[in-house]
Amino acid sequence: MNSRRRQVHTTRKMAGKRLALSHGGKMKARKQDGFVRVRKSDLEKLTTEVMQLRDFLPRVLNGDLIETLHKARTAQTMKEPLAQEQDQLRQECQHLQSRLDAVQTECQKEREEKLLLREQLRQSGAELQQQADFCSGLGSAAGSLLWSCSASEDTVSRWLADGKLQSFLLVAAQTLESFVRSLDEEAKTQTEDHNSQEHQFVLALAGTITNVAAVSCGRDFLSCSARVLLDTLMRLLELMTPGVFPKLRVLMLMALYNVSISVKGLKCISENPGLLSLILTLLDGSGV
Repeated sequence: MNSRRRQVHTTRKMAGKRLALSHGGKMKARKQDGFVRVRKSDLEKLTTEVMQLRDFLPRVLNGDLIETLHKARTAQTMKEPLAQEQDQLRQECQHLQSRLDAVQTECQKEREEKLLLREQLRQSGAELQQQADFCSGLGSAAGSLLWSCSASEDTVSRWLADGKLQSFLLVAAQTLESFVRSLDEEAKTQTEDHNSQEHQFVLALAGTITNVAAVSCGRDFLSCSARVLLDTLMRLLELMTPGVFPKLRVLMLMALYNVSISVKGLKCISENPGLLSLILTLLDGSGV
């Protein structure tokens, strides 16, 4: 360690002398035709100092220092690719951040649109329910008026003369069948409101059919031109559970009874293949 310090001190001393020599030489040198004139003794001293530095330099710069310099040079060489890679990663990160911001913006937009659509759906549902309630009320009121009007024999005769009764009976048969088949036997028995507008509308249709069958001309019309309706009534009576909508069952049975008063009506009903099963169902259910 002491030897290394002495070598470094000697090197610094010789470098100081070289600088002084160079400075002294400059003071004494002078230009001539673009060349610098230096004394031979100064040149010899400078040459000696350079040779001494060449001898002492490998001793001062040991293997550890050389390895450190090599590592530093290698690190400097690798720094540029790493910097380029870091810059590329930074650009990719910025690109991903931009995409993330765009996706988040789009997601927020879709969320707002979803909330708007949900609100519109809620409003549409409310409006649809209002329209359904209005139609149910209108149908119930119109059905009640129709039921009351059908109690008059003249009214039924005019309906037959106008030729509109056939289309009414087809609609009535489809409505009754759809209503009865939509019943949930156990749940409807407990929760169905017999005073609801839907129920009143169905009762009005059945009551109108019963009143038409109570008139002789209407009875004959049902026996000849409305066999589909009669078959539907018999089939629905067999499907309905005893105790479910007793008023509707009574009206449907009354309609069949009024038709059976005439010979044509009795023959039409007796020709139905489901008559016996209907009678057994009604007897097994202990009446209406």
